[in-house]
Formats: sequence, C-alpha cells, structure tokens
Amino acid sequence: MLLTNREQEMIKLMMSQPAGVSRDELQRQLGVSRRTIYRELSQLEHDITALNLQLDKGDGSSYRLKGATTDLAKLSETLAQQQQNLTFDPSQRQSALILMLLNAGAPKTMTALATDVDVSVTTIKQDLDILEPALNEYHLKLNRQKAAGIWIEGQEGDIRRVLVGVLNAEINPYVFFRFLNDPRQTFDPVTDYFVKRLPQEELLAANTALSRIKALADLSDNQRKAVLLTVAVNTHRLREDHHVKAQPHFDQERLFQDQQLALQFLAEMDPTIREKVRVGDYQFLAVELSNIRGGLAGEQVDPFDLTINLEVQELIREVARKFPGKFSGNTQLYSSLLAHVQRTTGGDWLPGVTMTNPVLAHLRDDYPELYQAVQQAADDVFGRGAFTGNALGYLVLYFASVLDHTRTDAPVAVLLITSDGPGTGSLIAGKLRVQVPEIRKIKIIQVSDLPKQQLEHYDLVLATMPLPGFKHQYLVITPILGREEMAEIRRLVQKATPKQVRPANQPSLDQTVTAFESLKTMVMAADGLLQHFAVTDMTAPVTTIAAAIDAILSRLPTVVAEAPVVKEALLKRLELAPVGIPDTGLAMIHTSSHGVTTPYIGVFDLTSPLPLPAMDMGTIQLQRVLLLLTPNPVSQETLTLLSAVSAKLVASPADLRLFEKGNYSQLYQVMTEVFMHEIQKIDRR
Repeated sequence: MLLTNREQEMIKLMMSQPAGVSRDELQRQLGVSRRTIYRELSQLEHDITALNLQLDKGDGSSYRLKGATTDLAKLSETLAQQQQNLTFDPSQRQSALILMLLNAGAPKTMTALATDVDVSVTTIKQDLDILEPALNEYHLKLNRQKAAGIWIEGQEGDIRRVLVGVLNAEINPYVFFRFLNDPRQTFDPVTDYFVKRLPQEELLAANTALSRIKALADLSDNQRKAVLLTVAVNTHRLREDHHVKAQPHFDQERLFQDQQLALQFLAEMDPTIREKVRVGDYQFLAVELSNIRGGLAGEQVDPFDLTINLEVQELIREVARKFPGKFSGNTQLYSSLLAHVQRTTGGDWLPGVTMTNPVLAHLRDDYPELYQAVQQAADDVFGRGAFTGNALGYLVLYFASVLDHTRTDAPVAVLLITSDGPGTGSLIAGKLRVQVPEIRKIKIIQVSDLPKQQLEHYDLVLATMPLPGFKHQYLVITPILGREEMAEIRRLVQKATPKQVRPANQPSLDQTVTAFESLKTMVMAADGLLQHFAVTDMTAPVTTIAAAIDAILSRLPTVVAEAPVVKEALLKRLELAPVGIPDTGLAMIHTSSHGVTTPYIGVFDLTSPLPLPAMDMGTIQLQRVLLLLTPNPVSQETLTLLSAVSAKLVASPADLRLFEKGNYSQLYQVMTEVFMHEIQKIDRR
C-alpha cells in the first residue's frame, strides 16, 4: 500500500502523540488549510483499513490511530520502507529556484529548471514572474534571454543576503541544530533538499568558532542560526572567489567589536579561505553580524552607568504608579531593563534589522493597560518618542513577563521550547499560568538545549515551531496563544496523567563545582574590594577634573600600574556622558583598563568644590568622588559586586545621601551588606 507524503506526515504525528492530535494542530504542523485536512483525513481513514487500522475521532476534536499492536508495528515498518517523493509547495519551489540560480556558474535553461523541481515549463515561468519583483526589492535582477538562458545578477553583498535569507526561512531551527549535532542524519525529502544546500564544511567551522566566542554566548537560537548561516554563506562565497567591495564610509568605531568577531570566525576557516579574504569581505561580515546581534544581544552594557540606573529606577516607579504589579525589587526586571535601555539610548538598537518577534505586535492587544502605562512612563522619563516600535515593545515585554508568576501546587509540569530567547518564553509562560491554573511548573528552554532535557519529567511539551522527527508528544503553539491553542492546551492538560510529585532536582556534579567556583571567586573578590576600600581626604586643592584624577590616581600605587592610561580612560568616560548626580556633591567615576592591576572601589573627598556637568544637563559642585576601577578583562563576579554597589547608590534617596555624606564605617557596612546579598544568591542556587 502506497501512502502519500501528507498521509505519512499525518500518521507520524498521530503515532508520536498518543493522546491524539487536533485538527488545528494538524493544520499548523502541515501548513495546509482546514479544508485540506478534512479531505486528507477522509482519504487516510479509507487507506488504513487495508492495515486493519481505524481512525479514532474521539469527541470530534482530536484524532489518533486505533488498532492491534502488531498492526501498528506493521504500519511503522511500512513508513520506514516507503520513500517520500520530493514534492515542493509553490513557496518552497520558488526558494529552490533562487538557490539554483544564485549558485549556478552559468545561465540555466527553463527546461533544466523545470526538470530539477519536477514541474512544467509553464509553472517555472509563473514562478519566475513571481520572483522577479521580489528579487528587485533586494537589488537583484532576474535576466531571461531566449538564447542565453536565465540568471540572476547583482552586487555580491545582496546575493549573500538573499542566500542566507532563503536558507534561514526554509530550514527549521530544530532541524538546523539536529543537523549541526549530526550532519549524517536525513530528514523528509523537502527539508533534506534545503539541508543539503548548506555549505557544510564552512558551517561546522563557524559553529566551532561560535562555541569559543564569549561575546555571543547569550544569543537566542534564532540569532545563533542566523549568525552561523551568515558566516557559512559568506565564507563559502569567498572559497568560490566572490568578493564584496570595500565600503568607503565604514564606521570603524561603532563596528569595532563586530570586526573582531568577523575576524575570529574567518580565522577558524581553512587556509584557502583565509588567504582570499579582502577588506570588503570582513567589513560586510561585520555589518551583518552587527545587524543580527541588534536588539538585545549587542555590546556588553556598562553596569555602572548611573544615568541609566537612575532612569530605569524612575521608569519602574512610574509604571508601578500607573499599573498594579510587583515590579519594585525584581532584580531580573531591573537587569533586563538596564541592558535594553542602555543599548537603545546608546544607539545600538537597529529597528530595521532586529530579528522579528511576533509577540511584540500583539502586546498592545494582550496587555492594553500595561502597554499604555509603559508607553506613558517611557515618554515621561526619557522624552516623548524615545521608545517606539520594537524598542517600546521590548520594554512592555519585560514588565509583562513578571506579571502573574505566582506558584501553584497543581500537578502539571510543562516544558516550553522556543527559539526566540527568554523574553518570548516568559510572556508565554505568564499567560499559561493565568489561563491554565493546573500547570504547576513551566521550564523554558531554547531548541538547541532540547537534547539535554529529561522529557519524562514533564506532562506536556510545547514548542513555538515544528520539531520534525521529535519522538516525544508535543504541541506546536504560536507566541500569541490564540483561543483555539489555549483550548487545545487545556484539553491536553486534562488528559495528561500527572507525574508523581518529584523531589527537587539535585544539581549535577558539574553544576555544584561551577557554583562553588563562582562562590569562591565572588568571596575573594568581595574581600579584595573591602580590603582596599578607604575614604580619603585630598589635601591638595585642584581646579580641574583632570587634575583631580591625577591626584587620586597618585594615591593608588598598588592598584594602578599605568596612571596615564587609566587617566585617559577615565577622561574618555567623562566625555561620553555627565556623571555628576543632580542635587548632590557626588559623582561616580569608573573605567575598565589594562592599566589597572586589581579591582578597586574607594571614596575621595576634595578640599574645595569643583564644577562638574550633571546628569540632568546642569552643573554640580563636586565634593566627593566614588571611584570604581577594574582590570580589563575582569571576572563576572567582580562586575556583579560593583554593579550591585552602583544599584544600591540610586536605590533610594536615603541610600544616595548615605553615599554622599557617609563616613568610612557607614559605607564599609553598606558595601558589606550588598556583597553578602550577592554572595547569598549563589549560595541559594
């Protein structure tokens, strides 16, 4: 008995989900209309009678296969033996045509293209008519000449972008990371077709490089996938002697880190590629990496920027005044907002190229009052229009993600798989907790972390994308969680057999060792900072901030090895933005420099006040300097401690006055309490 491709896919879904598959789920996973699903189910019901099997329609909302164990096993054998045909839908076929034409070394005839995708010449002509205006939008020209054939021409950079875009669109993140883990495995014919178009050697080399680059450790799966495809396609084109022209107005300063990342990736490639790299090639790769990193995965933020600290504190207070919610004291919310606000106001936010996140478009409908409260608060704190579009959407997302996160003792545990990063997952989890109270626990992971999970610990697995070949029952959902999806989740939750209450997962040996090392490092860092801490009276009068810095650094011979280097770094930081705290005589000045030998925090009181620009664009009379210095590089534990001091400084008016007027004993006690709080966070993990 021969089964169609679609029948095989429907059977695989039903066999992987013993509780049954709803029509909506079949429609989402197969990407077809409801009418098609009804037609295919009717045909499948007829065809499986030859195997003594039945289609159990349950209550009309879900479908599963019913029959003897031996007959079900025979069906599995039939599926394993029966090969699926390569059958593209129109969109997939057009993607395949683009890849063929862009990778062809010479023009292709209409007949050759038709043969390659097994359709008529008339269909190919219709496809090319659709593709032509789409390619024009990417500055590529589709040429059709009767005697010469068909080819695409354009700038090399535009060709690379389209190649990456097609592969990114056609290869599911789950499939992509399965392929990276084992390039030998196969998939369904259409997926396999696009996977085989990946530049495998360059992709695996890029993945090796990515695993070593700490600056890209926090990318979402979608961003990781885009980075790897971009690097692989760019280097493969280099191998074939295609080059991008050098950019005359390349922004060296803004793209400094991205240039370093591009060079790190290129260094991982084999010598034949490295020798072919031209200036334009690594410039182009740097720009593309910057675009992908965009939004939330940009440069490392400055955790001591008091301007941003004060603004974020005020934003949280303003939102809390306009909308009821437990926002104050939420350290995760504070950290997320701090990073996002700093990158957005610092110019790193690139709304035109940020990875699309479907949640953001629906936030206004899902959380209308919160959306309005955040928008008004952002206008009040940062100025009208400072946050719009996706930049505003992420602000709302962070506040929304901490709503309704109350724990329940209900029995169901859920594993939520997303490729968009923790922000999307948190919002989905928040909605689930509110609308399905039976859910006891939700663990959010990225698709690349799926192989590490113990699936038997979860009653329900949800994913924001299809997982072809995944052997465990799961449900595909969209990030907006529509009514039909929520109804299906409730149905599966009610059918799930709750797992017995499990003891809290014991940390692995590796996790225990890592936590101990972090704890030890942080305790030693805290001890070092406290040992060096002092409140120092500056006896010599100074008339400029540069002279004050000279005098201060001269008091720190064991901390500062290269005073001119550190002074230059401090002055450069002062040029970026004012650091004087309004309505005080206090400024926090900081830098990270290779001229610093050990992390340091200290207070220096000037003999006479010194005028200094303030954060509110006014001027203060500087009397006290809070100085923070770190080597470069510096441990994350040290950054955490100093960042906590910075946050404590602006936590309340009382804390601010204490730092402005407090003596050595008072400040030492405050810092000890702050450090103890951070150390206890590790101890409680």
